[in-house]
Amino acid sequence: MLSMLSLSMLFVSLLSGCGFKDMDKRFIVKAVGIDKTNDQDNPLRVSLKLAIPSSQIKPGQTNTFQIVSDDAPTITEAVRHLKSKVDKELDFSQSKIIIFGKKLAEERLNNETIDWFLRKREIQGMTFMALGDPSAEQIIKIKPKSERLPGDSLFLSFDQEGTESSFIVTEYLFDFHRRLSEKGLDPYLPVIRPLNDMYLIDQVAVFDKEKVKDILNPEETRVFNELSKKISKFEIETRTDTVQFALSVSKFGYTYTIDDSKTTSPVLSMHMKMRGQAAESSQSFNYSKWSLYEQEAEKEAASRYEKVLMKLQSIGVDPLGLGLRYRATRHNSEKEWEQWLALYPLLRFHIEVNINLLGSGGIK
Repeated sequence: MLSMLSLSMLFVSLLSGCGFKDMDKRFIVKAVGIDKTNDQDNPLRVSLKLAIPSSQIKPGQTNTFQIVSDDAPTITEAVRHLKSKVDKELDFSQSKIIIFGKKLAEERLNNETIDWFLRKREIQGMTFMALGDPSAEQIIKIKPKSERLPGDSLFLSFDQEGTESSFIVTEYLFDFHRRLSEKGLDPYLPVIRPLNDMYLIDQVAVFDKEKVKDILNPEETRVFNELSKKISKFEIETRTDTVQFALSVSKFGYTYTIDDSKTTSPVLSMHMKMRGQAAESSQSFNYSKWSLYEQEAEKEAASRYEKVLMKLQSIGVDPLGLGLRYRATRHNSEKEWEQWLALYPLLRFHIEVNINLLGSGGIK
């Protein structure tokens, strides 16, 4: 009986000594923003979006949050000092998005910058990543009227649970980390811009292994999303002297090969297949000219893909992983990487698109 009592007392003492804290003694960190400052001693500004729980959420009323920021030489030091500005423990287990400021990304964004997030056990590899323009702090301060929970608008946008847009590119922490070190696969991040009390996400920033090289415009971003994610729902506009219409694509896929038999003029041949129907047209569709409509749309589609591929080539980045594919299909150890570095600037793109126009849409 005495031994059982001793064991019970020991168990209770162990529980009282553990680090567990009740939810009412925690601040849930929903988003993290990292910016560059002009202070050489404290070059990083860390901003946290803290959710303030409410007993009930009324229709049309957004949940409240608190923003805390601190400047420090490292993220670790900033978070440690931020704890002195709040009355509860910071809980990062529900952090779903990390935003880096544009100024920081243009100067340096590498494995050293994201090291803290990789080592923090509470932060998941599936955490979304993005670039904030002009700064990460300004982005996380936005409070959309439609948002019921802090950061909810961004989460719904990126995981496609809410809106489904061909302009929105999604990137995760684990994938960004892999791209920073993988040969033949460069990083990218979606760009979030403020638009009054809303977010605008229709651009993507492409990186080398250290910093931003360029930001694609919305149309280029949409094409990049189609190529990188092979999304199946998007629109292609065809405007020629003979026909003008928008094609709503419902199925899309492609394959490609790289021919380096002629080292002075290597060729990437890409074959695409897509199906869809007319979403909008300035004229009536004539079934006798059905093949003409498909041919015109194929030319337009091939041109838009070729332009984006050539732009990425001119910038000197490879976020689509063409170099990784080249390395995987050759077996010359490190030589294939050196070969790819020499071939990529010379690569010519041959795009062949096959479009199956299913119908002209419903006219009521």
